[in-house]
Amino acid sequence: MSDDRPSSPFSRAGPGRWLVLSLALVLLQALPNLSYPIGRDQATYGVIGRGLLHGARLYRDLWDNKPPGVFYIYAAIVKICGPALWSVGLLDILWLLAISACLFCFAWRTLGTPAAFLAVQVNAAMHLRAGYWDAGQPETFVMLFIFSSYFLLANRGRGLKLKEAGAGVLFAAAFWTKYNALAFLPFLLLVPYWQPEKSDGRASRIKLALGWREWLFKVVWFAAGLLLGSAVVVLGCLFSGAWTGFVEEQFEVLPRYAATAFAGIPHYGVWAAGRIQTWLGFGTVCAALAAVVIAWRRNHLARLAPALVGAATGFAALAVQIRYQPYYFETCYPFFAIFWAYLGIEIYEGARSLARTFLERNWRVVRVLTWVLLANLIALCLPGPVMRTMINYKAFNEWRRDPAHFYSSYTWPGAAEHLRDVLRVVHYLDAHPAPAAGVYVWGNEPLIYYLSGYQPPTRFVWNLALMAPWRMPGWRRELVRQLIDSRPQFIIVARYDEVHDLSGTHQDSAEALRSFPALAGYLRDFYQPCKDVVTFEIYCRSPRSVAAGSAGPPS
Repeated sequence: MSDDRPSSPFSRAGPGRWLVLSLALVLLQALPNLSYPIGRDQATYGVIGRGLLHGARLYRDLWDNKPPGVFYIYAAIVKICGPALWSVGLLDILWLLAISACLFCFAWRTLGTPAAFLAVQVNAAMHLRAGYWDAGQPETFVMLFIFSSYFLLANRGRGLKLKEAGAGVLFAAAFWTKYNALAFLPFLLLVPYWQPEKSDGRASRIKLALGWREWLFKVVWFAAGLLLGSAVVVLGCLFSGAWTGFVEEQFEVLPRYAATAFAGIPHYGVWAAGRIQTWLGFGTVCAALAAVVIAWRRNHLARLAPALVGAATGFAALAVQIRYQPYYFETCYPFFAIFWAYLGIEIYEGARSLARTFLERNWRVVRVLTWVLLANLIALCLPGPVMRTMINYKAFNEWRRDPAHFYSSYTWPGAAEHLRDVLRVVHYLDAHPAPAAGVYVWGNEPLIYYLSGYQPPTRFVWNLALMAPWRMPGWRRELVRQLIDSRPQFIIVARYDEVHDLSGTHQDSAEALRSFPALAGYLRDFYQPCKDVVTFEIYCRSPRSVAAGSAGPPS
């Protein structure tokens, strides 16, 4: 009996129609994302991306502790959308449709149309649960590059050398967007070349679909593309003047930053387990284990093996980052969604088999109860996504009626984010124009820069790098020197923005001034309070400091 018959759970019939339907359902769930605000991370990428468009040099003129890829992606986004608050929400919708199409095609190859359809819906529900924090993060772009590279490697058509090299270039893009993409190398170099062997109509084991020599030849071309893509990035840093800052960030700051994770998180193992429970879920882990056991018992393990390798490499990419941020889980969501889909198909097939058996024995009541039990099991999974979609549409309608009020009273802000007061500060700056580099924010709200159109007068877009124990020794002196040289019209000091797991301190930005006497003295001597916006204190340059010129305190 062929597995590809319409009655088979692994049928690959009608993929086009099912793909369109699955994307339509994803769009239906994701449309309210257009009302997403812009989070701290995305605003940082946007400010730096805009600076790159205006000739700034990465790391030297605008600093962040991420690899360069995401900033160039955001430069393109800023070029297209400008500083619109809805831009990241639109980006998230388009990304979710793209990753859903990739996931459908990936799962369809081995598990068929029904599982591919279900996997897309489960992945969408996992992604949408985290809200705007997951939108437009580096991990999302990494997964698009990984899947695109996979499809090029799995293609058996003409121009194979160029396809292997192109896959390497795409993997280079993933790597330079987030270094943990390296964890996907086993997935890309093995899984595209696997071919299930069938025994009695079942895929019982896997083997390479080509000889070892041919496989090595393909790996060489892949490596050539990877080296080419990496060379473009390195040469770009060299010729743009960003190389010195890049070396400082990646080889000095990044190891110091990573080393503080364990020290700043007591009982790390328990904490990590809690984060996994929160963002992946105990049920998802159990579903993955159950799917693997069932696949092993039913001789389907070869079909599930690509997802198994993807989940292992995706989880490795998550775990090596140590801090388990919500958006880190995007590297493994698609593959765990496949486990859920396979388990759902197997449960349905088991219920159908039982119902058929009961019908043959004329146990009609038991047969009906079997389908009732399955319907109740499905109903247990639906309330969360359905209620979330209904709540999101209610918020979406409020956004359509009055975007300004909606953002000012946003219901689900991220940690230490104060959108209402950010917008008040932006309105104040709009009413009191200053020179292009006339605003400095001592805090963690780069959205003020992004929405007001000002560029930071220093390369430090946010101040966690100046408060944290992993900062470089000369950074504080550099900041004060740059402020003295640029003489911004306004300095904005944030309150209640403590982010302990990154800064290593329980102080907010206003309190941290006590341990930064050079900046506190500069602020005291040359500025005066001019506006209190609850979570922000706006300081204006005092008239006597303007008359005195650019003198400032020693750093």
